[in-house]
Amino acid sequence: MNKKTALILFLIVIVVVIIAVSKNTKQALNTEKPVMKVGIVMPMTGPAGVLGEASKKAVELALSKFSADQLTRVEVIYADDQFDPKQTVSVTQKLIDVDKVDALITYSSPSSVAASYIAEKASVPMIGLGNSTDINGGKQWVVRYMLGPEAQAMAIEKLLLKGKYKKVAIIWNQSDGPKSVHDQLVKILPAGGYEIVADESVTKGENDFKTSVAKLRSAKPDVIIAYISPQVGVFAKQAKDLGLNIPLVSGPVFEIVDQLKAAQGGLDNQLFVSNSNISFIDDYFAKYASYPTIAGDYISDAITQLVQIAQGSDISNNAINDALRKDFSGVSGSYIYNGDGSFDVVQVVKKWDGNKFVIVE
Repeated sequence: MNKKTALILFLIVIVVVIIAVSKNTKQALNTEKPVMKVGIVMPMTGPAGVLGEASKKAVELALSKFSADQLTRVEVIYADDQFDPKQTVSVTQKLIDVDKVDALITYSSPSSVAASYIAEKASVPMIGLGNSTDINGGKQWVVRYMLGPEAQAMAIEKLLLKGKYKKVAIIWNQSDGPKSVHDQLVKILPAGGYEIVADESVTKGENDFKTSVAKLRSAKPDVIIAYISPQVGVFAKQAKDLGLNIPLVSGPVFEIVDQLKAAQGGLDNQLFVSNSNISFIDDYFAKYASYPTIAGDYISDAITQLVQIAQGSDISNNAINDALRKDFSGVSGSYIYNGDGSFDVVQVVKKWDGNKFVIVE
């Protein structure tokens, strides 16, 4: 074999090797598992930063339940909206346009409503954590995990009042969540044979409830529905100190541990309706030696759902959106899809016994 022939053969071998390597590389790239980018919008700084800090811990607790291999399929990107809907719009737009997220999770009704219109326009699947029906109403790309105001009001009537109380007083503050539940209560209760003897509203952020307590006392109700967020503990302490010995009932606002402590016994053994999240609360406390804030269970279920969806071969927007619109079970209990982007979450009666949460029935 002369040098020219040898050179030709050598070049042929090199070309064959390059083609083989290229083919194998392409196959490897084609079989590489896709990664789902999840944007989470919540307050990380500012007055409500404590809510974001606790919620981030709930996310991390949920992620710790997955294997390292499973977590390679997800990238979580946090965005701080400082609990300001204007900031929500800005950071949500960035998550979609710059970070190219495949799905969104948003915290609170005001923030979720603001983000929902952006997600809907961009056809990005979104899970909103709030009770406002404006989050998911009329939208194809947005689902809402928290129980809606009508369902919350009905749960309070069915599970707490049960027809044994006739004269009902309501105290609520003028923010989205409490107002929406109040508006449903004043429709549902009279139709169920209850007499609303006092309907007391207070401003958002109010901390002096002495006048309200006097009004409630003079109305002589059998029970008081206290839907104040987040200062319900301040109200309960003042009511206790002023000798207002009337049962207090509510929804998940009685589940904010900081407010239970602020109540200094005023909310101990008072009944409320919420989801069956006791195991989540116990796991959270075991890991962080503190209690989760409101909606920590829901954000845990939201990220868990998305990580599970990310394990599939199809993480297109349509596939994610379809997968989110099904019944499932999470740390909050059983979620029943209503067909309109909302879920009913099975409710139970609970109380704080002074040391821990207990399911009463």
